[in-house]
Amino acid sequence: MKRVAPDESRTGRVRVERILGHPVHPVSKAQAVEAVVRRARGQPGAYVCLTNAHTTVESQRSPALRAAVEGAFLSVPDGMPLAWIMRRRGHRHTEKVTGIEYIPMVARRGLDLGLRHFFYGSAQGVAVEASTHLEQLVPGVQVVGTASPPFDETFGWATDDLEQELLHTKPHILWVGLGAPKQELWMARMAGELGVPVMIGVGAAFDYLAGTKAAAPTLLRHSGFEWLFRLAVEPKRLWRRYLIGNTEFLWLVARERLVGMSPRHDRRSPPGRDGDGEGPR
Repeated sequence: MKRVAPDESRTGRVRVERILGHPVHPVSKAQAVEAVVRRARGQPGAYVCLTNAHTTVESQRSPALRAAVEGAFLSVPDGMPLAWIMRRRGHRHTEKVTGIEYIPMVARRGLDLGLRHFFYGSAQGVAVEASTHLEQLVPGVQVVGTASPPFDETFGWATDDLEQELLHTKPHILWVGLGAPKQELWMARMAGELGVPVMIGVGAAFDYLAGTKAAAPTLLRHSGFEWLFRLAVEPKRLWRRYLIGNTEFLWLVARERLVGMSPRHDRRSPPGRDGDGEGPR
């Protein structure tokens, strides 16, 4: 199938860029929302990855993760370093797309279209609380179901019940909160099995919506210091990701520039699963 990119404007398209070989679409929040809302009315099988420094570094040593993101309909920058790199390359409109903002934005945009949403992931009860909060934020939104797999058993857990629930509720968008890189691998594996037009991996966004974890203030979120806030809140869980992972990301990017490795700009259509071979319009 022909792979396609979301629209850059009414007449153009955004081509996929690469950071350390990892695909990233330099989109604004509005473009990321429009691409998903339009794709949600199409055939099943597309999924969206929220890409940050952590997943970019992890993809350097995980062929499975690289393949999963390569197969995504959309890979949006969920990290200011990636957004800054895209802007330096001339994509000035690029914005950080975080799960806690993306979910309500897509929900609001999909109201008039009657889009149905399903929350999958996180600890027991969290997805329910997150969906309740979304209904308060976006009155009229249709959250048609929630489910959580047993902890650390996502890949071994039978999905028969989930498949039956999805067949019954017929959501347009399946929000997946399993954490990276588990959710990217799971979406790549299940994209052709679940019959949902779009799956979107949003990490800990359910916890933030539900209020079980503190979300960084908007100012910090878009200034490049969200990682510092999250590290202060969960130092034991996140110290390695941010102190070691972020340092490795900066080193790899600097080394790429120092040795004169030109980032590859793939002018081919980026990953997608539209049956007619056309991108979001």
